[in-house]
Amino acid sequence: MVRRNDLGFVRYVVGRLEGAGVRAWVFGGWAAELLGLSAPRAHGDVDLLYPADGFAVVDEFLARGDVQEIEAKRFPHKRAFEIDGIMVELFLVQADGAGSFTDFWGVARHDWPADVFAVEVDGLRVASAMAVTGYRAGWEDLQSKLQGR
Repeated sequence: MVRRNDLGFVRYVVGRLEGAGVRAWVFGGWAAELLGLSAPRAHGDVDLLYPADGFAVVDEFLARGDVQEIEAKRFPHKRAFEIDGIMVELFLVQADGAGSFTDFWGVARHDWPADVFAVEVDGLRVASAMAVTGYRAGWEDLQSKLQGR
């Protein structure tokens, strides 16, 4: 069966990950749409936030070979895989005394708002509006920090 990147696919991906012990929150374009921050549109991928200390559980899921890992996107802060040609990216969100954050190669830290994991829409865990808009607002600054890495 060939899948489309629609809401049913997002639910399927989140469900498969959940079944493997990976609790993820919808992020990126899908989160913006589900939160009403953007109009419905075609999506090229599925972005997810993964709160954990590391990727051990995700790596076990990927090692099963049920999905096609995208090795070129294997980084300390990210894992990616494809299902039916649709890319899914998981961004690691760690926590310390200052709160939730993503560490990009030890060069740049993105701090997430306190409510990042407090939202549910239509039965899906979704990153908060503050998390989505804050990440977008800081995108250029983050990219400039990563230029020399």
